[in-house]
Amino acid sequence: MTIDRLYPLVTDAIMRADVLEDLGAPGAAEAQLDVSHLEEQIADLLPASDPEGAIARRGAVRAAGKANDHARVRSLADQYLADPDAGQELRDQIAKILADTEDPIGAHHPRAVARIGADRLRRFARRLAGQGSPLPIG
Repeated sequence: MTIDRLYPLVTDAIMRADVLEDLGAPGAAEAQLDVSHLEEQIADLLPASDPEGAIARRGAVRAAGKANDHARVRSLADQYLADPDAGQELRDQIAKILADTEDPIGAHHPRAVARIGADRLRRFARRLAGQGSPLPIG
């Protein structure tokens, strides 16, 4: 498939996924996975050094995370981090997306993690969860 054909497809997929996610509707994760696959196809056609190629790589990893497909996040991140054409900024951004996906408490509560540490915050969150709190725990 060509770039010219993929761009409108990924734009539509992103809009669909965002709407489903905002509504809390079934299918939001599947829609994010569609976004991830389309972004991956764009990334396959463009080098990591191209700004659009970098955007596609970040988008593929981020959307896989929103789809809760942690194996896909890890696989894509490993592939993109190993790309010799990827600059340090792109590597840092992908590594952050990966870290946020693997440790959601750190992504949702960075100030608390910085202050008391992820392990201690996670223990506290588990105690709160036992009392009905919605604080996400990783």
